[in-house]
This record gives sequence, C-alpha cells and structure tokens, in this order.
Amino acid sequence: MSMRTLVAAVSLFGALCCASVLIYARSGTSDAYSSKHSATHKADAASSATPRIACGNGSTGVFYGIAGHLEHHGAYGTSDYDLQISQLRDLGVTMYAQDVSSERSAHMVADFARAAAKQCIGVLALVTPFEPEKRANEQETFERGYALGKTAGSVLKGLVTYYQVGNEYDNWSILGSDRSGEHPQDYDNAMFMKARGSILGLIKGIRETNPDAKILLTSFSWLHYGFTDMLYAGTQPDGSRGHPIPQWDITAWHWYSNMGSITAAGDKKVNVLERLRDSYGKPIWITEYGVRPTHADPGGYLIGKDALKGFVSLAKTYNIQNVTLYELYDDQRFGGDGNYGVIHDDGKTRKSRFNTVRDFIKANPMP
Repeated sequence: MSMRTLVAAVSLFGALCCASVLIYARSGTSDAYSSKHSATHKADAASSATPRIACGNGSTGVFYGIAGHLEHHGAYGTSDYDLQISQLRDLGVTMYAQDVSSERSAHMVADFARAAAKQCIGVLALVTPFEPEKRANEQETFERGYALGKTAGSVLKGLVTYYQVGNEYDNWSILGSDRSGEHPQDYDNAMFMKARGSILGLIKGIRETNPDAKILLTSFSWLHYGFTDMLYAGTQPDGSRGHPIPQWDITAWHWYSNMGSITAAGDKKVNVLERLRDSYGKPIWITEYGVRPTHADPGGYLIGKDALKGFVSLAKTYNIQNVTLYELYDDQRFGGDGNYGVIHDDGKTRKSRFNTVRDFIKANPMP
C-alpha cells in the first residue's frame, strides 16, 4: 500500500473515505439484542438458503470445512496442492479456510482455488491486514483495509464467494482477561475504533471489486458479543452513538475445547448460538472450532457434544451453515499457533483424530 506524501492528497482521500464509510451506516439501536427484534431475526435466519458451491455439473454443500495456512509455509509449503486437496477430500470437507493478508497471498489462494474447484473444494478467504492494532487510528486502518479488500476481491473474483473480514479483533481490543467481553465497557475505545475502521475498509474494498461476495464479520469467540453489539448498533465503548455500521451477511464465531458448551457458556450458562441468532438475524459459521493440544482425548472431543455432534444437532435450530476445524497440519515447529492439526507437521502422517473426524463426517452428511 503506497504512502501519500502530499497534505492535500491526504485530506481529500480522508474526506472521500469518510463519505464512503457513511454509505454503510444505518440507524442503530441502543439495544441491539432487544426482544422486539427476536422474531424478525429468527425468521430472517431461518429463511436463508443453504449455501452451495459448484461441483462438476452440479453443486455441493459447505457445512464441513477445515483451516490451513498456505502463506505460513511449513508443511503447507512442502505439501503440494494436489496432496492437500486429496487430504481434504479424504477427510470429507468441502471448504478450506485460508489467510489473505497481501497481494502475494491473494494470488497464492487464487491458484489453490482454481485447482481445488476441479475437485469440488471451495475456499473461505480470511482477509486480514497485518497488525491493524499497531496503526495510528481508525482512518489508517480503514485505508489499509480498503486497499487489501480491493486486492482480495479483485484477485479472487470468480474463484471465492465467502470472505471473512478480519480475525479475532476482539482479542486485542478487550481490556483484559478478567473481562467477559459481554459489555461495551469491556473494550478499549481507541482499539475498538481501529478494529471498526479495518472492518469497514475491508468490506468496502471487497464489495467494490466483487459485488457478489458474501461477507462474514470478523470472527469473535467466547462471550465477546459485546463487540458485535457495538458494531451492529453504531456505538462504541465510550458510549457515543451514530457511528458507521458494517453490513455483513454471515456471523462468524470461534469455539475451542477449553470454552465448554457453546449453548451453556460461562457461569451464566449463556446460549451463545441463541444470542447470535436472535441479536443479528444472520446465518452462523463456526470458522474455527478445535481442541487444545493438551486435551486428553482430542478425537473424542472433536466428534462429541461440544463440537461436531453438537453442531450437527443444532444446525437447523440456529442456522449453522458451516463448521471449520482448526487445522489441517501441525505448525508449532514453524512458529504457528500450535499443534492443532489432524496431520503432523510433515504434511503426511495422519493422527488418529483424522480418521475419527472422517468417519463422523461420513456418517453425518449435511446439506
């Protein structure tokens, strides 16, 4: 992304950006999850068509997916696309979530998507600028998000339909681990504004270059819907109102083994899925679910009531359209998040959980 050196150019661009952001604003509400909206939201969510991707002369569903990191190298760099695609097909998934943080990674994902489409595998693009939390302000994160969004939308047009804008922005905006994330005051105001700018910029850039794109809001986790409530209502942690509101198509969420039940979370036993459905009225995609590396029975967890078994049984009630397992390969040795993979970091040796998940998917086909 180029730097603007002329003051006049910066001022003009800023004015245009601000005007553009406002296009996405709508009148908010101070109570984004008021009961008076619930019936409408439930109806909207229930009426959403089951998503499909092209498969030969027909189509296939997108319910089961898995995440990978082509741009992170490691096993993803040493395993060619044909091998990865064959592993995805054997596992039984039809969606492969991939990071897009630059023009280079966008082209990498595009190349993979071309090859994968021939084998009935689709791609979910996780479009996330590099370290937005370190930028100066909301204007800068908007500009950087807009530039990356335009690049991703243009390079991936015709290849990728689903775009998640950002990843876990809640985790660097929350004030501390002692905060539940349920309330606006749980978040740092300046950080929230930076996150919002990035989200608005990404959405604008993607939709300008790819109008048919489906937008997944930045994925959050745990009870961090306080963040989403503010985006939905046009508010922010300092209590001010009337701010631009992102328009998204699908609500994304993350859930891991240490979080317990997604329908009875925390001390208050919150039904997170119900909260998301009734608050925002969008289909839900679990764009990361996984088991922590220290778990005693990883395979059992992944197909149990708090993961796949539960998601399948609850899919119709809460309009869960996709569940994406984290992840294909272990990557701790290469500086990644840890050994969450269903395959070891050689890219070939399968863990027992691979077969466990594969057998579950075979026994539980989803539309």
